[in-house]
Amino acid sequence: MCRVLTVVSLVIWLAGCASTPDDLRPPGKEHCESFFIYVLCISDFDVDGQVDYMYFDDTKEIFMYADSMLSELVDVMPLHACAVPMRENTRDLSSQLLYSDDLTLSARLAVKAKLAVSYRAAQPAINACMASLNPDEQSREEERPFDDDDDWLEEGQ
Repeated sequence: MCRVLTVVSLVIWLAGCASTPDDLRPPGKEHCESFFIYVLCISDFDVDGQVDYMYFDDTKEIFMYADSMLSELVDVMPLHACAVPMRENTRDLSSQLLYSDDLTLSARLAVKAKLAVSYRAAQPAINACMASLNPDEQSREEERPFDDDDDWLEEGQ
């Protein structure tokens, strides 16, 4: 009996060690998906059917937010230094991903593709912000565009 209690106590203690505050999820309904090399999460803080913010899963920083929710979100998690307000179509598309459990794979991929286009529309403002934070560094994107497929081939030769 004593051994069983010791094993149970050890398991409970180890389970407590396995979860850290970094593993905690914010309140509300959320969903995370991979976009390129990032895991991006969308969240409906007040569970009203509309996504309120998007954040990077690794840094837990909000990078896009609904303007109407900004004052409430500052207590949820930190804003990225270059966070931008979410456009309405971005909010609508991300809400589809969050709340449409019956989306087919092709429909889900179509929504994700539209979201990627929407993210790209916000990119000039984000790039300008990042450049102002790092004025000594030239943006790699300006030097070598991401969509220039030949660049990676030349570096490996």
